[in-house]
Amino acid sequence: MTDRLVDDLVEMLSLMREAERDVLDGLDPAVRDRPLREGDWSPKDHQAHLSAWKGRQADRLAAARSGAELEPWEDEDDVVNARLQARTADWGWDAVTAEAEAVHDRLIGELRAADPDLIRSGDRLLDGTYGNGVFHAQQHFGWLLAADIGLDEARVDAFIEDTEQLVRRAALSDRDRGTALYNTACFHALAGRLDRARPLLREAFVLRPDLVEWAGQDGDLERLRPELEALAAQ
Repeated sequence: MTDRLVDDLVEMLSLMREAERDVLDGLDPAVRDRPLREGDWSPKDHQAHLSAWKGRQADRLAAARSGAELEPWEDEDDVVNARLQARTADWGWDAVTAEAEAVHDRLIGELRAADPDLIRSGDRLLDGTYGNGVFHAQQHFGWLLAADIGLDEARVDAFIEDTEQLVRRAALSDRDRGTALYNTACFHALAGRLDRARPLLREAFVLRPDLVEWAGQDGDLERLRPELEALAAQ
């Protein structure tokens, strides 16, 4: 019998990969492979980036399973991201999607092979799995929607809704559930859907009161900053 937490994490990753296929494969190839603006990434680069960070999480799980000391959290994300982007900059879409499928399978395999108690034991294994998974996808889909390049907004919204519902029933601690709902609230706030963000923030603040202070400095919630104290009180 598998652990419910592992099953829930696998389901989250599967929701993400299905959304990637539908949303990014559905773009016009001329749009998909073109930088969003001068010097920027293309949607193809966004897919490669999401895969790269899932690959890093698979590596982290493999290291933990073998008893190796985990690398510290990466402080220079911009440097890492530039290096990862350079590796795949010249790849075609077929190569990018082939890696996306392979990385997805590898990460799920590492989750299935890991001791569930080990996954629960540290932020880098649990937070890192959904942080480099569904919530990373939320962030990038949000940026691509804002770029107005023809992304299927209804499909993205379905992915967000499915993820939110899974988070509510998943075998997560209050702390992790609160983090997950907070991240989804940020996605909606950035998109201007403040009425959808507010109830998620209320719930997140109940589950993780320490997020209230963090929210006051979070640029994603700038439009809700005057309301944060009241939302926390409710």
